[in-house]
Amino acid sequence: MKKILTRILAFCLMFSLVGCSSKTNRNDILTVFDALDSTLEATSAHIKGTLEYSTDDKNIISLDISYIQEDNLQVKAIMDLESNKNKIPDYLQFYIKDGKTYLKNLDTTSQSVVENIGLQKDGKISVFNPFTSYTDDKLVSFFTSSSKKGDTYNLELDPKQVATLIDSMGTLSISKCSVQATIKDDYLENISLTLDGYMAYSDYTSDVNIVLNCDIDQINSLSQITFPDDLTAY
Repeated sequence: MKKILTRILAFCLMFSLVGCSSKTNRNDILTVFDALDSTLEATSAHIKGTLEYSTDDKNIISLDISYIQEDNLQVKAIMDLESNKNKIPDYLQFYIKDGKTYLKNLDTTSQSVVENIGLQKDGKISVFNPFTSYTDDKLVSFFTSSSKKGDTYNLELDPKQVATLIDSMGTLSISKCSVQATIKDDYLENISLTLDGYMAYSDYTSDVNIVLNCDIDQINSLSQITFPDDLTAY
């Protein structure tokens, strides 16, 4: 159960890219993916957003992420959690500095090296982009409709393909998956995703609703990240 939910959340965070129309426009779809690539390859950026997911309970994760990836990769990610109206600020803190990773979950701390999570000291977070291995035709095939108004792109995904991509075991059924992306100067400025579905696993059944919304700013202009003074004690 936890494994499936983790895959759903990971998919949303990385795929966060879609809306509505009667047909797909190949160029619009590929423009969104190009903007995703550019944003993950940017020398720096700041992301602030919320991830709401509801199964039996409603949970809200507030995200505040900064990264600089010139020379040595630096990342700061702070997540606040609200579950059943109980709020936990700084529920999860994650940092990358000088080739090491630092994690703090409430009162538990740990540290490791970036290689253990598939990164390099001088690498970029774009290595986590799950779509770089797909051809343009395959990327377009994920969508059933698209539209564009100004700098905002609305796309609708094929629910069956999304369910298969997230959950190969067939325990997840998706009724709707849509994303809206606003692009400025070839970079993502805002991205939102909505996913509705149903999960059945053994004796467990539940409706699933996920809403992700992120604003991205300071692209290629963030010059410094402030880290906690006690990182080495993690």
